[in-house]
Amino acid sequence: MKIIPSLDEILSKAKNTFNRFPITLAWVVIGTFFTLFTIEADTFDRTANGKIILTFVLGVSWLIATRFLKEQFKKNLSWLFIVVLGFLVVFYFTFETNENKIHQNTLTRFALYFIAGHLFVMIAPFITKWNKSAYFNYLKSVFISIVRSLFFSLILYLGIVVALLAVKHLFNINVKGDRFLQVFVICIGIVNTWIYLSDFPKDIHNQLAINYTKALEVLVKYILIPLVILYLIILYAYSLKIVINWNLPKGWVSYLVIALSFLGFIVQTLINPIQKTTSSRAIRRFHPWFYYLLLPLIGLLFVAIFRRVNEYGITENRYFVLVLAFWILAMTLYMIFSKQQKIKIFPLSLAIITLLVSFGFWGAFSVSSKSQVQRFEKVYTDIKNTDFSTTFEKKNQLRSIIRYLNKKDELEKVTATIGYNPKTVFKTESHWQLQEKLMDTLNIKATDRPEKLYGAYYYNLDDFNITLDLKNYDFLKRLYINLHENKNSINQYQFTLTERSNILKISTGEDLIGEIDCTEMIKNLKNQELNYNLPLDLMTIEQHFEMLNVKLVFQSINLSKIDDNALEEYLSNATIYVLIKEKDAE
Repeated sequence: MKIIPSLDEILSKAKNTFNRFPITLAWVVIGTFFTLFTIEADTFDRTANGKIILTFVLGVSWLIATRFLKEQFKKNLSWLFIVVLGFLVVFYFTFETNENKIHQNTLTRFALYFIAGHLFVMIAPFITKWNKSAYFNYLKSVFISIVRSLFFSLILYLGIVVALLAVKHLFNINVKGDRFLQVFVICIGIVNTWIYLSDFPKDIHNQLAINYTKALEVLVKYILIPLVILYLIILYAYSLKIVINWNLPKGWVSYLVIALSFLGFIVQTLINPIQKTTSSRAIRRFHPWFYYLLLPLIGLLFVAIFRRVNEYGITENRYFVLVLAFWILAMTLYMIFSKQQKIKIFPLSLAIITLLVSFGFWGAFSVSSKSQVQRFEKVYTDIKNTDFSTTFEKKNQLRSIIRYLNKKDELEKVTATIGYNPKTVFKTESHWQLQEKLMDTLNIKATDRPEKLYGAYYYNLDDFNITLDLKNYDFLKRLYINLHENKNSINQYQFTLTERSNILKISTGEDLIGEIDCTEMIKNLKNQELNYNLPLDLMTIEQHFEMLNVKLVFQSINLSKIDDNALEEYLSNATIYVLIKEKDAE
């Protein structure tokens, strides 16, 4: 028996794979070489090169799914590829940018389309036809192909990397660090995709013989189903606690219910072809009892979601969780009442929903923005009616809404509420500055203090309008210090922040040079009305020691309580411009 195939066999198989998936593999090759060129040219731009690469990545699964869909029909349906390529072109030209970065909405939309593309790969050959045995074998082939292609690609990558390192160290030949990244791109792009597609059977609907291995049965029977039971016990125990204490459920429970639902749907997919013929009671009775037990937990899921929405409005994450809750409810009712129970409904329906929520006035981005703008109007009006004096919690609510809208580059939507457009009034290229300037201009005063103030105080220097004078100093370095990091150094000088003291120690090895007490500066900062764009003199400390002179210009300062019992806030971390003059050098 031949274990290692000949070169002719490998080339023949590669050629047959290309003949079957010409558009997909051409797409992968072009995208890989573009990425290689970008790495080599060292001109990577997140808004230019980045969106091209993301478009190539997105297209792979969609083109594979299109080929599988086309193979179901005898007619020539090449126009399907034109539709998909058109979709990818539209995706490319609708990229949103924010401060020369890809906008958060675009990245989320990319993730949705990426998931939808892979879901369509799972269902494409069965859009118009259905056989549960053929579908089980198809999913098995997909899984085996993914594992095999990734394993072979990883082995090839590690082999080439070791070879490059050997050449570098044995022959003293310089090997650029980019070469390792380029090898990875080739392996994960071309090699991985080609191997993945090479062994896919063409007669998918004729693969009807079920080979249910012992390992798979053990996985389902002794691992997955017990996990489902464990999650059910935990969630029902938590539900009982809610009834006893009469408390609303925590938001985190939503994710556990969703995880349980997906785990149950995966188990159902794995046992579907043998459920009626197996001797295992656990597998035979999984349906319908799992779905009956899931229904009350779906009610718990909705209560948890609507509680969060009622308190904080809708964001993209809450929108997606809410949509998933309705989808889980629909799938559960389908599995209980449908006589056909076609498992393909799971990936097909989820793929369609994933596409639908990505655009339109009903989509995640539109609904969440409208919700947060309405919430801003309500909170702002309440604060305005109390002469801009309110609780710390309500002030923080308004700050979080401003931060959310600013991150989405939609802060202009509050214009109707506050009477001016922050993006035109506060002319700045920094999104962070924009949200802080708006919050400071509103001049909202908190009438109380929260019980816990972890990281509640933050001060920032107006470092966009300053020039540091290096006269009388030898060197300057920007340093970040915090309580948990003791490796902050400039040349031989170590800077260490001591706990509960606001003292910065300067030393060389075990020898202490001196201490800088920041208490007076922090006291002056707390007396300021604003915490943003502070003047240079308030954020500067200068001190002379026997060995050197030190000037500290604090770019940003964070004060925190060390624990619940602490009465004062202490310096927990800071970014500092450190200027040093060595006296021995005079």
